[in-house]
Amino acid sequence: MNSGTKMVYDWATGKIYPEFQFVFSFKFQDLNIFNCQINLRNLVLDQYPYFGSVLGELRKNPEGLLFIFDGLDEFKDSIDFLTAKFMCADPECWCNLFDIVYSLIQHKLLPGYSVLVISCPIALHLLEKAEISV
Repeated sequence: MNSGTKMVYDWATGKIYPEFQFVFSFKFQDLNIFNCQINLRNLVLDQYPYFGSVLGELRKNPEGLLFIFDGLDEFKDSIDFLTAKFMCADPECWCNLFDIVYSLIQHKLLPGYSVLVISCPIALHLLEKAEISV
């Protein structure tokens, strides 16, 4: 079981993160297949199609959302927090997957949500310039 899956399991069984109503876990390895424009809504629905009827409600309480991105070192796109220009601020905005991930990590898409990025130590330098809070 990988780290992201284990965290979701621990959350679902009440062992960790009781403050979150929903946890969305994405593996960068799986996200690498996206070569087209997408928005956050469709990204979530691609991985969690059964959330279609409640996704609008979830957006009303972003403080209860946790996005887990597992395997940063496996992401096909390099995230450069110094030179990235486009910031996706609307969950319905169609853009590249890179822009969605970048905007989520920078907390620009749904103010109040939380993001957890899992990586092996050799890729941690990619987050050095990110505007993140601990």
